[in-house]
Amino acid sequence: MIGTAAWFFQRITGAVLLFGMIIHFWTMHYSGAEQITYEFVLKRISDPYWKTFDLILLASVIWHGLSGIWGISVEYAGSKDSSALLLKFFQAIILLSGLLLTVTGIYIIWATG
Repeated sequence: MIGTAAWFFQRITGAVLLFGMIIHFWTMHYSGAEQITYEFVLKRISDPYWKTFDLILLASVIWHGLSGIWGISVEYAGSKDSSALLLKFFQAIILLSGLLLTVTGIYIIWATG
């Protein structure tokens, strides 16, 4: 079940990232030059809607990226030729990186505005 859930969430986060990129590019690149000034962006990221959007996008990016790296570590370090200790080391690095990125990202999102 763990493999199936990871596969499912990898697809879900990929779809969320696709829509998130479309919204981001539309907002930042096609909405007009007056909407990308410092004051306007600060006002926008103070809005609870945009904070929620940023948190969902952050969670999707971190899950999608680190899940992919996790799969690579299982293929590379989980083979019969390498040790289980190497796999555990890679997975610990991935988990710590995910935790650090999540905490940092949440702090930055909530500290703005």
